[in-house]
Amino acid sequence: MQPRPLKIFIQHDLLLRLAAATLAIAAAAGAATYGVQQTRMARQAADLGRQGIVHLGRQVAELLAARSMPPREALLRVLETSAASPAAYRAGEFVWVQFYDRTGNVAAERAAADIQGLDLQSLAATWVMPFPGPGRSDVQARSVGGRRLLLSAVPIVDRQGTVKGYARGIFAVSAETTAEARRAVLASVLLVVGIVTGVTAILYPVILRLARRLADYSTGLLAANLETLAVLGSAVAKRDADTDAHNYRVSLYALRLGETVGLNDAELRGLIKGAFVHDVGKIGIPDAVLLKPGGLDAEEYGVMQSHVHQGVDIVSRAAWLRDGLPVVASHHEKFDGGGYPQGLRGLAIPVAARIFAIVDVFDALTSERPYKKPLGLDEALKILEEGRGSHFDPDLLDAFAGIAAGLYRQLAGREGRELGPVLVAAAERYFVAGMEALRYGAEGSAG
Repeated sequence: MQPRPLKIFIQHDLLLRLAAATLAIAAAAGAATYGVQQTRMARQAADLGRQGIVHLGRQVAELLAARSMPPREALLRVLETSAASPAAYRAGEFVWVQFYDRTGNVAAERAAADIQGLDLQSLAATWVMPFPGPGRSDVQARSVGGRRLLLSAVPIVDRQGTVKGYARGIFAVSAETTAEARRAVLASVLLVVGIVTGVTAILYPVILRLARRLADYSTGLLAANLETLAVLGSAVAKRDADTDAHNYRVSLYALRLGETVGLNDAELRGLIKGAFVHDVGKIGIPDAVLLKPGGLDAEEYGVMQSHVHQGVDIVSRAAWLRDGLPVVASHHEKFDGGGYPQGLRGLAIPVAARIFAIVDVFDALTSERPYKKPLGLDEALKILEEGRGSHFDPDLLDAFAGIAAGLYRQLAGREGRELGPVLVAAAERYFVAGMEALRYGAEGSAG
């Protein structure tokens, strides 16, 4: 993957995230609105059915009170007021109506002459609803043959509130009313989705500007951290060897070997940091020991070894450098357990430290020092091979042998002022190419 400037990465990532969030919110809001509107539509239909059957019941009650006619005659008179169906309304029609006396026996009934797709007799026989008490009405809904049907039941009471009988009816909501209700539901859903999308469109440039500003601050902070890393590592290297080229070369060697063996981006960032400040603890070693031209005695060697502990102490104080600790703490460990300071063995040694051990010795062998000439590639690899399984991890050594020739031609003998831009360019993707460069762990260390 080619690295992208952080601003561009944020812009694309923000757009994708906002688009995904907009779709999710719009879908959730639309679904909620749809559910609410469907419930509202069902209630409205139920009210139509309830009102219709209540209206029929009142007509019967009025005839009973006004004309003192027998209940059956009043029922038939009401049912005969509509020629095509028991009762018709703008929102639909009653396709079946039944009146019962107080004992629950059928007193009169009427069904629509022809309702396509509906077997009213079977439906009425199987669709049972208990009679409600005085002052109450019940409604049940079904969809049959693509039509919305509502079964309503109400008591018929006289002016004194005495129950004279009961009315039940099946109300078929008209296709026009159903379509109108669905259009209202769809309009509500589209309105909600439009509002969510509009708000997102308004907020996007504001959030983008803030994100870009954050990217500028973060990139600047990262650049400052990298500069501090280079200054710290170079200061120690120049005190020890009057050159910082070693730090640049081993960092590049380590990065390439880490890439070759498949370390992830976070591991590679830690490897680069650790490689550049691996000897930072030498800042605490007295000049009499650090710069002594001859060999060190046992006591002096112990002082020199203490640079590892001092390096760990220094690096652990900087949250941004802590992922480089494995290299600082273990770069003098050996694969057979003969190293220091802990005598770690095999895979117990962090992989970053095992990588660094190989490239550190390789650079030392192929670099010129006041006390020696640089070795050629073949000689250096031969010496590394002698340390297989004792000093070095055999698998990592094999991986390094496959890339050593190219690295030797590209980097061996070059100075820090030449290698600085090379290292920055090589490491750029792991520090500034994506949002992961801005993520901080529990202790605040940047990845």
